[in-house]
This record gives sequence, structure tokens and C-alpha cells, in this order.
Amino acid sequence: MKSHRIVALAAVAALLAGCSFQNQYEREATRVTEAVMKNDLQPVQNDIATGISIPRVQVAEWADELDAQGKLLSLKETTAHCAPGAHCFTVRFQKGNYLEMMRLDEKGKIVYWHFKRVASGAAAQ
Repeated sequence: MKSHRIVALAAVAALLAGCSFQNQYEREATRVTEAVMKNDLQPVQNDIATGISIPRVQVAEWADELDAQGKLLSLKETTAHCAPGAHCFTVRFQKGNYLEMMRLDEKGKIVYWHFKRVASGAAAQ
């Protein structure tokens, strides 16, 4: 019985340690990506700057594309192909790779989020 608790605690510790390797921007981009994949921006609504309107139809189109890519495997910040002042991320899904770009205002709220599909080798940098 005691060995089962140790194994369970080790598994929880490993899971928590795996989450801690993302910086704050990677965590935010992951949250937005997952929300889009679920076709529901409500979980990240407070992270979007006041006055930024994203039409429901746009979210649905994004959801169709990203959800079709299968499971989100990884999201890592990169400086490749990134405009000054933006945060860019290589995003790996089961079926494809993407480059995401996110801009934040002075309060840390999202004012821009965009993604585009890239060739398999390009996103693996």
C-alpha cells in the first residue's frame, strides 16, 4: 500500500515538473490554443484586451483548422520569424506544425493572436 502512494506521488511530481518548463508566454499561448481548439474563448476571455472583438465565426473557423490537427503535442517560444515586440511559438500537433504569434498590451492583455501552418521541419526549431 505504501509503495502505491510513493508511485502516485512520484507521478504527480513528474506531471507538475513537466508543466513548470513553460514560461509565462508559453503558458498563455497554450491556454489560448486549447481554448480555440475547443471552440470556446470563455476560459481566456479575461486575458484578451478590452475592445478586442473576435467574431464567433472566426473562432469556429480557427477551431475547425486546429482541432483537425489532432492532439497538441508541444508549444515552445521561438525568435525565428518573429516581429519585434511579439511573442512567437512553434506549435506541434499530431498532424502538423504551426507558427503562432501573440502581441500583448502594456497590461499584459492579448491584442493580437495569429497562427499559420508551416512545413514539418520549419516548426521543429
